[in-house]
Amino acid sequence: MGHNKVVILVTTGLLLLSGIFFYTIHEDAVEYRAGVSEDVIVEQTWELPDALKEVSGIAFLAPNKIACIQDEKGTIFIYDLESSSIEKEIEFAGSGDYEGIALDGSTAYVLAANGEIFRIQDFINEPVTEAFRTSFTSENDVESLFFDTDGDRLLLMPKEKGLQSTEAKGIYVVDIKAMEMADVPLLELTFKEEMFNDLKEDNPSRSFYPSEIARDPQTGNFIILEAKKPHLLMLDSNGDPHILHRLDPNLFPQPEGLTFDDAGNLYISNEGNPATIHRVKIKDK
Repeated sequence: MGHNKVVILVTTGLLLLSGIFFYTIHEDAVEYRAGVSEDVIVEQTWELPDALKEVSGIAFLAPNKIACIQDEKGTIFIYDLESSSIEKEIEFAGSGDYEGIALDGSTAYVLAANGEIFRIQDFINEPVTEAFRTSFTSENDVESLFFDTDGDRLLLMPKEKGLQSTEAKGIYVVDIKAMEMADVPLLELTFKEEMFNDLKEDNPSRSFYPSEIARDPQTGNFIILEAKKPHLLMLDSNGDPHILHRLDPNLFPQPEGLTFDDAGNLYISNEGNPATIHRVKIKDK
């Protein structure tokens, strides 16, 4: 066989393989987008400044004001929705990997990925910071933090492996008086429900990575945000998975923040360039 024929055959083979690869990618993308939930509707969007391009957590503070944190700086940013600008920056610690924020009146709680919780009292005026350890480590990569008024407690959930099992992920309670975490989870997700089948993994827990947790103030139901393949998981009143919404990755490229305002409006923040905060409406909660 001549040299030219060999080159032609090799080139044809490579082109064929490339075509199959891109066709498969295209088909997967089409299939994925076909499953995007039409029940999660973006009502309004705010583009965040560069200082918050890695926004990793949000918490409703007051009308038109949201407290934000970002991955690397030990700073709470107060973002004004009305003026679309940062109105205040509050330093509480040095550089780190900060993933979640929760508010209880004048006290802020910030969660680091290694499970450390920072309590910042009187954080708006004269912040005083204390740090507390939990049973989580950097291997768990904890991003979800929520202050639950029902019991005056903090709720945490690991993004990576759980404490007791690699196949389940639990919601854990921290008592805010003792700042100690219970060993047994309040709720535990096993991902055995049919709704998780489209995650296409032998172990769906390795395909669902919680990035934030909250409770709907109107229903008390839990809502869990997932960032890698953006989803919004709704739990019913018993804490059982109820609906799994697949989010549009164009609108939610890396959703990591979740909060409700006093009127029950839901806000989701996204890392990116630009980073965004969406106010969203869910048709079926």
